[in-house]
Amino acid sequence: MIKDDEILKIMGENIRRIRKAKGLTQIDIEVATGISGPNLSIIENGKTDIQVTKLVKLAIALGVEINSLYPISQSQK
Repeated sequence: MIKDDEILKIMGENIRRIRKAKGLTQIDIEVATGISGPNLSIIENGKTDIQVTKLVKLAIALGVEINSLYPISQSQK
C-alpha cells in the first residue's frame, strides 16, 4: 500500500511539473487560486496535506483533470 508521504510527494512533483510545462509561475497560480506562494511551494515539495478544494482549484488553474495531479496505477492500489 502506498504511504501518505509518497502520495503528497508525487502530487507535489506533478503539480510543479505541469505548472512549469505550461509556463506558469507560482505567482500565476496564486492569482488564479488564492493559494499563497509559500503555501504552493510547500504543496509542490510534498510537505503538507492538501484540501480537496485547493486540489480542485489547482487542477482548474493548471487546465488539467484532477486525476492528472495524481495518476494511480493498479500496482499502487
